[in-house]
Amino acid sequence: MRAARQAMRWITAVSLAAHAAGMAAQTPEAARVPTVSRLVMQFTEREMQLSERLAARDAAGAGNLLTDDFELRASNLPGRPIPRADWLAQSMRSTGPGSRISQMAVHDLGETAVVSFMQGADTTPSLFVIDVWRRAGSDWKLAVRYAAPIAGNIPIPGVPAAEPTIPKKY
Repeated sequence: MRAARQAMRWITAVSLAAHAAGMAAQTPEAARVPTVSRLVMQFTEREMQLSERLAARDAAGAGNLLTDDFELRASNLPGRPIPRADWLAQSMRSTGPGSRISQMAVHDLGETAVVSFMQGADTTPSLFVIDVWRRAGSDWKLAVRYAAPIAGNIPIPGVPAAEPTIPKKY
C-alpha cells in the first residue's frame, strides 16, 4: 500500500513537472489572451458604422459621424489635407480597404480620443489608421483621420487620384 502511494506521488510530480515545462515553452504571445476594453469595443463599433455607411454609399449617414471640420491626412500627401466634402465624395466613388479592423488601441484624453488600428481585407490588413475623435455632447464625431498603407502603393480611400503634372513652359 505504501509503495502504491509513493508511486502515485511520483506520477503526480512528473505530470506536474511536464505540464509546467510545456507552459514555460509557450511564448508569452501564445499564452496571452487579449482582453477588449470598453473603449475599444465602443470605437470598434463607431469605426464599423463608418465603414458600413461608406460601403453602402450613404454619404449623409457617414457625414453624421464626422465633425464639420473633418479632414483626412494621407501619408502620400502629408502637406495637403483632404477636406470633409472632398473625402466623402471620393469615398462614395472608391472601394474601401475592407472592413476588418484589428490591433485597435484607444487613448481617451477627455474630450478627445485617439484611436489607432489596422484595416483591410479579412486576411491581410492594408492600412494603418489613426483617427482623432472629438466628444460632441454624449456622442463622438470623427475630426481627423491619418492613414498610411502598410506595404506597397495601396490606395487610401478618400484620396483623389493623382493629379497630372503639367510641365511649365518658359
